[in-house]
Amino acid sequence: MTSSEPLASASSEREILPQHLKAIHYDLTVEPHLEEATEFDGTVAIDLEVVEETSSITLNAIDLEISKTEVITEDGIPIETFELEFDKVRERVIIGLKQKVTAGQKIKLEQTFKGSLLHNAAAFFRSPVVKDGKTKWMASTQLEATDARRVFPCFDEPASKATFTVTLIADKDLTCLSNMDVESEQDVGKGKKKVTFNKTPPMSTYILAFAVGDFNFIETNNFRVPVRVYATADNNIEHGRFNLEHTARILKTFERIFDIEYPLPKLDMIAVPSHEGAMENWGLIIFGDSFLLVDEKESSAEAFRQSGSTVVHEVAHQWFGNLVTMEFWDGLWLNESFADWAELYAWETLDPSWQMWLQYAVGGYQEGLVSYSNKASHPIEVPVNKATEINQIFDDISYNKGCGVIRMISRHLGVEIFIKGVQNYLKEAAYGNALTSDLWAALSEVSGKDVAKMMGTWTKHIGYPVIHVTENESAETITVTQHRYLQDGSQNPEDDTVLYPLKLRIRTKHGVDDEIELVERSKTVKVSPAHFFKLNADHFGFYRVLYSPKRLEILAQNLKDNFLPHEDKIGLISDALAMAGSGHSKTSSVLTLLESFVEETNFFVWKEALRNLRIIIQTWDFEDQSVKDGLKGFRTRLVSKFLHKQGWHFKDSDHKVEQMSKALLFGNGGDDPKVKEAAKEMFQAFLAGDTKAINVNIQESVFAIALENGGVKEYNAIQQSLKTMSSIDSRNISVGSLGFNSRPELMSRTLSYSLSPEILAINETDRVLESLSKHAAGKEALWEWFKNNYDEINQKIGGGIGRFARAVKLCTENLNTREQCEDVKKFFDGKDTEEYNVYLAQSIGMIEAKVSWVDRDREDVKQWLEKRGYSKTS
Repeated sequence: MTSSEPLASASSEREILPQHLKAIHYDLTVEPHLEEATEFDGTVAIDLEVVEETSSITLNAIDLEISKTEVITEDGIPIETFELEFDKVRERVIIGLKQKVTAGQKIKLEQTFKGSLLHNAAAFFRSPVVKDGKTKWMASTQLEATDARRVFPCFDEPASKATFTVTLIADKDLTCLSNMDVESEQDVGKGKKKVTFNKTPPMSTYILAFAVGDFNFIETNNFRVPVRVYATADNNIEHGRFNLEHTARILKTFERIFDIEYPLPKLDMIAVPSHEGAMENWGLIIFGDSFLLVDEKESSAEAFRQSGSTVVHEVAHQWFGNLVTMEFWDGLWLNESFADWAELYAWETLDPSWQMWLQYAVGGYQEGLVSYSNKASHPIEVPVNKATEINQIFDDISYNKGCGVIRMISRHLGVEIFIKGVQNYLKEAAYGNALTSDLWAALSEVSGKDVAKMMGTWTKHIGYPVIHVTENESAETITVTQHRYLQDGSQNPEDDTVLYPLKLRIRTKHGVDDEIELVERSKTVKVSPAHFFKLNADHFGFYRVLYSPKRLEILAQNLKDNFLPHEDKIGLISDALAMAGSGHSKTSSVLTLLESFVEETNFFVWKEALRNLRIIIQTWDFEDQSVKDGLKGFRTRLVSKFLHKQGWHFKDSDHKVEQMSKALLFGNGGDDPKVKEAAKEMFQAFLAGDTKAINVNIQESVFAIALENGGVKEYNAIQQSLKTMSSIDSRNISVGSLGFNSRPELMSRTLSYSLSPEILAINETDRVLESLSKHAAGKEALWEWFKNNYDEINQKIGGGIGRFARAVKLCTENLNTREQCEDVKKFFDGKDTEEYNVYLAQSIGMIEAKVSWVDRDREDVKQWLEKRGYSKTS
């Protein structure tokens, strides 16, 4: 493979623009041709201040046809220029000047250009709007991380903050939106209008935004500036009502938390059908439609949770990321990790019944632990030198591991002190850029503690520790020793040189001891092994714990006796699986532990237990059928008691968490005869035209059972239903169900469908493919399809923030066997993998870890299943 060195080891000098000039203000005019063409026209005038004498202007531009360039002095005198020089590798245009400009001088650069609207959910791009059977178009931006340069020539780096005046020219009947409110609107003839927006505060190019289309909107006055939700005319705008009022509450909450008023005159949010996630543009947050539009009757509880959380996250960025921005992309974690933490903290203030810290414990926290245990991982504060590296750090490490570190430090300092430090940090750096060290300094000042010393180890180094617990019964002590945890279990001396400062937080019958720290390799602590104890109480620390098999059995009894709160149960399950997967213990010990949860009633504990069991089942996907059946049989027996007690009938009075719990247990009880029969009845009613027969919370599970046990008839019915579904969530579920059938001809149809114009137009390819990755036949079909269509896939879904890189990961990381691993390495050997080398290396590392795990524990799992009566000896 070429260009496959992991990102964390990048050592070349950072590629940034020359610092001779500083952009002060942009006047940007853009006219998209939505129906008659697939391009846009633009002009930009950039006010520049000369910092150092220079005879050239170098700025970012790529995929633009620049037709006119003028440079003018402050006095209006033209400066002659040489022919433009384009550096496509570094995505720059160099304008040579025939006379030098000197420090302190002010000049203006004016350019006229054309650009494409055909980017894949990146830059300035078109999205289809189907209404009354006719397709029209809207256009919107997605400029993070480095796609502003595809929309207009600019200084496209976070530290190059400037003010912007945006003007959009569009058909009179269309709505124009941007970061700021409208300054003026005028008729320019030929059915067109020109809309100019007020000047922005100083901001980075990547959070500039605009959109043009046929939109409806709703507005709330429950905040001191207007808050609106916009959606395309084919959507039900009232599905934005929940998040509209939700956002008004969020803004008030963050103003109180940060002690800084929201600084813009309005906040608009818009649902874009082909946007893949959400983007925090200042004053104009852009969402994929499913992340903004939800409905009490037509959206699942999980869709509500995901939507609400996404909105809180993006609103948090209006302060942390937009008002204060990282100095360069190696500080991305400052934006994303804190927005994750603020999202969870604010949710607890807004509505504690959602139990969002428990949701994090089984969600982002676990994703961060898994990602950060891969040898091809990268530090939270990751070296970034060039554009191709930036998109690969929008991952679980920058978000979830960083959030875990923020959570640790907030707990260590005390949340009130932590927030006071954050307030000072934001006020000090408002409208500017900051480094991680600036945040540590602000926290140190208010706490009186050396935060940089405490946290530098966690942000600048790769990995986290596993704490080995040795019990010394005669001395009534335990000895704790830390080593780096790696998912493949390979602790070579060179991988284990970092000592992480952490709090042990030992829970006993007397409560939690929060004072004992481990900053060295090993330490002996006064704890009686004869009594109940557990480390990492409430699972606040970003580390794992390895207990002896005997202690794990005792802890299993402790949880039955209700000694452990939900967070500790979740942590115990997670650590047990990680220890088995890395070879520190046996998989049978995890299965035995999971048996202890048969009486459990908490949704979040069940979610973690079943997530871990699903990982084992999928890791054993290519083993003997008797073993696979045995694992599924164990799952069915494990959930059946609570499943039948809880049921799968949904009432309006059910809290969303209760709805998610019913859906989770039903979805994991697919081999239960009563569940199968209920799913069959619901699907038959669906086939007969009863669109309400299947509750949306269990729609995916019912479709999965129907497809796993059915064929072409069931497949056609689900695909046909996509044309009439009014609920975005129901459509997403249906699209994401098509791969559940393992018939070769239907898998082939699903793979072809994933690149169809209908699916590509609204960015649903990943959703279609993911269901194939959940069973053995689908994994093999997905990988063969990827190999055979590599260039086409890259061409059709490339672009955006690492879209093709994520496709590489999706199509490879779920493979399990040694032969498959070698095939992946062979296929990519010789290819230029620079844009996805980190994702690829992580996938290979994950496959290798699974291969070793199954090799170690193949007989262990087989014997456990036979002993417990879940499978028979063949």
